[in-house]
Amino acid sequence: MAIPPNYINESKHLMRIRPEQLDLLWKDGWQHFGTHFYRYSWALYNDVLCMVVPLRVDLEGYEHSKSFKKIIAKNKHFRTVIEPIALTTEHHVLFNKHKEKFSHTIPQDIYVFLSRQPDKIPNPTYQINVYDTKREGKTNPIDKGRGKLIACSFFDIGNEAISSVYGMYDSDYYSNSLGTYTMLMEIEYAKEQQKSYYYHGYSYDLPSMYDYKKHFPNIQAYDWERWQDPKNIFTNPLPKRIYHLVKLSDWDLDHYQDTQIRPPGEFIHCSYAGEVARSANKYFENEESVLVLHIAPERVHSLIKDEYAPDGLLFPHIYGYIPRMAIFRMTEISKNENGVFEFDETVDDEFYSD
Repeated sequence: MAIPPNYINESKHLMRIRPEQLDLLWKDGWQHFGTHFYRYSWALYNDVLCMVVPLRVDLEGYEHSKSFKKIIAKNKHFRTVIEPIALTTEHHVLFNKHKEKFSHTIPQDIYVFLSRQPDKIPNPTYQINVYDTKREGKTNPIDKGRGKLIACSFFDIGNEAISSVYGMYDSDYYSNSLGTYTMLMEIEYAKEQQKSYYYHGYSYDLPSMYDYKKHFPNIQAYDWERWQDPKNIFTNPLPKRIYHLVKLSDWDLDHYQDTQIRPPGEFIHCSYAGEVARSANKYFENEESVLVLHIAPERVHSLIKDEYAPDGLLFPHIYGYIPRMAIFRMTEISKNENGVFEFDETVDDEFYSD
């Protein structure tokens, strides 16, 4: 495989770094976990060579999108605390639950992403903690009486910007989009501190599981020479999320437990978000609950074909199989008091801009 013309792969070990130095590194595409600082411009994703694209939000004139405002409103009843980092038992318990979402390269502990002294090495890190005050968490001197810790993110502070380091959340609260919520709280904090930019990681120049990061307002993308309008780099639009419904009693069948999910039939019937409830009510009327597989179509290698149903509605059909790695979320929906299935069509809005 030929080396791309602007190939960069660098790393260095820094025990101490000042805020103004962080700003300079972020501008050049550097990131860090603990004392390990690194940057690389190309990577393999699904066996395809693609460019790594660092991203940042220009905070001048920034306003939350409608979907982001909905996420904030959905979580306003939780207690959100921004403070210098102080890890407790709650954080380690939350991390161990959060890492269950990893299917490969599973991190051993939270110190894969933070130094052993994150309050000062290599720089003072801050945290955003989100608590469910209606549920009791483990007792610690710091978070005693705050409730159960359900989400947390860590970020660094420079003179001109802040940069997100890592975020985690309790999967029991999947519908609250807490990963996006803590990012929005980081943005609000950056604006309050009159910072110019918010660095929120990277994506690729091809569709990927990181594409939700592309859909923040006012974002800029780095092509390893300059920061610019992301439309000049991202030429491939993110496809809509699609959904496959499964009877709860069928989930243990062999064809759902393989790494390649291939239920019987000519094709695998899926729905777009707006038709999930309709499909559940039509095909699962004798069930009280149904499992919904949230699928990232860019990770499905089989043919996905939009086809019209007799009533004129459009449905995506997969002619082949669903790789397990394409399922980024699973939810269970149940009938309401009127015996009707409902589905929150905005549950994956974090993947899109308005």
